Amino acid sequence: MKYSTYAEYDPRGLALAEPALLTVWSGLGSYHDELVLVGGLVPQYLCRHPDSPSALPRPASLDVDLGIALGATAGQYGSLSADLQAQGFRLSEKFPTRFEKQIGMFPVYIDFLVERMPATQGTAMVDDIPANILPGIDRALATARSVTIEGTDLFGAQQRLTVRVCEVGAFLVLKLRAFARRQQPKDAFDILYTLLHYDGGLAAAAAAFAEEGVAKNPAFREARACLKSQFQSDDAAGPVRAAHFIFGELQAGDSDDTRLRRLQVQQDVVSFGLALLGAAR
Repeated sequence: MKYSTYAEYDPRGLALAEPALLTVWSGLGSYHDELVLVGGLVPQYLCRHPDSPSALPRPASLDVDLGIALGATAGQYGSLSADLQAQGFRLSEKFPTRFEKQIGMFPVYIDFLVERMPATQGTAMVDDIPANILPGIDRALATARSVTIEGTDLFGAQQRLTVRVCEVGAFLVLKLRAFARRQQPKDAFDILYTLLHYDGGLAAAAAAFAEEGVAKNPAFREARACLKSQFQSDDAAGPVRAAHFIFGELQAGDSDDTRLRRLQVQQDVVSFGLALLGAAR
């Protein structure tokens, strides 16, 4: 689930995403080499996070998205559905490709994504679960970064796990393709935040994005086209929606400072988009 502004997210729901990741990852040990974290949690582990009062809000996610290899299997050691059920996750009645666990008043969702070219949408069975088809997942798997994550899982246990996280090039491709298809403010914000705070710096992020084109990531062409059509000017959809996610609707009574900060965000998004395009020539 995605909201159009950061203010709409309940902090109590946001606080469950990482514990959900730790819970699921700890329970899928037979599949670790064939899994990668993708989606809204990724910037948490690729970026340095400034704490100044003027800093952007942290990326927000209410669910866990996991890319998985099409042929993933545990062999004689069980199945994905059995391992997920052992952690308390069941297929959702409302969303038949999502796994769900209720924590108090908040449902926590786990989504699995798989590449199955030439298909670009629909679902595919992986082991014994349905996964949504998404081009670009194989590159996320191939280039994943190993990150040590420490925290408390949904059972209250302390965990220290090494998780495979989507690297910045493949992540930007996935996010840009998503924005091209649904123009959700959160996707534009995630792109902005990642390029602003990526721990390797902007030049490295742009180079990694360009490498996805060289490696023939099947989602790259659409991602690059999105940059050209939606990120080239202050009033284009990408910059405007990124600012909307942070500040909400433009109001007649907004202070000069708020208007200036909104414009600065839009200009930053344009600059970052141009940097990616420049690297991907």
